Amino acid sequence: MESAVPQHLKIRKTPIQARSGATVEAINEATIQVLLADGLTRLTTTRVAHRAGVSVGTLYQYFPNKQALLFAILQAHFEEMAAAIECIDLQNGKVPLSELADSIADAYVSVKESNPDATRALYRVAGAIDQARLSPDIFSRLEAATVRLLKNASDASFSDPIRTAFTLLAALSGLSRASFARLEAGFEVLERLREESRIFARAYLLAAQNATPSHQGIGFKE
Repeated sequence: MESAVPQHLKIRKTPIQARSGATVEAINEATIQVLLADGLTRLTTTRVAHRAGVSVGTLYQYFPNKQALLFAILQAHFEEMAAAIECIDLQNGKVPLSELADSIADAYVSVKESNPDATRALYRVAGAIDQARLSPDIFSRLEAATVRLLKNASDASFSDPIRTAFTLLAALSGLSRASFARLEAGFEVLERLREESRIFARAYLLAAQNATPSHQGIGFKE
């Protein structure tokens, strides 16, 4: 599927050597740090370059503008999430549905909780840009990884695993976003997020195995 990202929002050149890869990684991390320190409205390419320890000219070699920076860090976050779900080990066999539900919920939440401040910053970015412009490949990866797991349940089957995967991921996204919005109340919110994500995933998947088939699945957006 062709990327929906407009040309002016794409990275200008893909890093090949380790040094250029480290530069892009530093710029991505600096973007998050500036978001946390100064907020979205004060984020500029100059501030990001300064925080990353590179010249503005070096930054522009890779990113054409501020929006491209925001798209890049959001895309990287989705890729991390897709990788986490893809890495769930099925131990070369079928797995009980309850274990699959816990594994999917834990993988999703673990990425969100690995850096809570960064996740809060990314939610601000997600609210400020059109996620439909992100490459659809990453959403396909998330959905495909979840479908693969659902098809390997030892004690359940799904008439429409694509629809089930979409709903599960969308609901986990909503629960996560709401939880991080309340993070100022204390980190116990994140403890509840993991617990509630497991409860929801188990209950929903148990109910969804008996759902009426739909005509076709739809793509996930966070």
